[in-house]
Amino acid sequence: MEGMFSLENLKLAANFTNWMKYELGLADNTVKAYGQDINNYIEFIAKDLTECGAEELVKYMTHLRKSGASLETVQRRISGISRFYDFLIMERILKTNPVGFISKPSKWDKLPIFLNFDEVEKLIATPDDASTLGFRDRVIFETLYSTGMRISELVGLKVLDVDLNREIMKVTGKGSKQRLVPMYGSLAEKMRTYIDVRHNELVKKTDGGWLFLSRNGKQLNREYVWMLIKKYCERAGIKKNVSPHTLRHSFATHLFTNGADLRTIQIFLGHSDLSTTQRYTQVTDDKARNTLLDCHPRFKR
Repeated sequence: MEGMFSLENLKLAANFTNWMKYELGLADNTVKAYGQDINNYIEFIAKDLTECGAEELVKYMTHLRKSGASLETVQRRISGISRFYDFLIMERILKTNPVGFISKPSKWDKLPIFLNFDEVEKLIATPDDASTLGFRDRVIFETLYSTGMRISELVGLKVLDVDLNREIMKVTGKGSKQRLVPMYGSLAEKMRTYIDVRHNELVKKTDGGWLFLSRNGKQLNREYVWMLIKKYCERAGIKKNVSPHTLRHSFATHLFTNGADLRTIQIFLGHSDLSTTQRYTQVTDDKARNTLLDCHPRFKR
């Protein structure tokens, strides 16, 4: 039974590292480090993760300290484990995080990377929309940036979720919560054209109803869209570490810096907690400081 627990735990750990890399767009070294921490924890507990609680965590922390790990190392490893449990809750495998009594390091709350408006325009303009796949890719990028949806939400869209008459899309987010997001006029027109192209050129023998399809008529996955964005960013000369989540951050950041209120942005993003949305206020702080640097005589010195 112990081997079965280990195999299932390792599968969950692999899903977690894929989520960190392809959905959050974290650096490879970061993903590797957290993945190793999770695997070490799994090896130590040697039991089903769903049966582990605070007691196992305390034993693991004690084991790390006895092995000579510094307090900082213990805190970093517990932070990774906490993030892992948060992921399992998001995937509806667990209901609670046993690391709730431990404060997470502030680095999880850093201001997210985002593209400026010119970079977004450059990325969207890069695909060759005269080709079927290039047109699909452009619609994907415009959808991500103009709605702020998560990559998992995008690949989970079905044709029936798109209401072209009302120019809205039904998005299913975390915890199966649904929300409606609007499309601007030109995106609605592109979406109308794409759905025709999809039906005539991408659908093969059977149609599963997924909105965004591969050349073989299969549902796109998160990894594929992540690689698409990397490819087009390289072609566009964008040097930032961009992931699908970067377009979500760009959506929220651009809304906030142009005057949108936090609660409206919270609704668009599907955040259950306003505090998650509040990190975008840091952008305004930076913008205010830059204004002083550019305009105030004392700051110019």
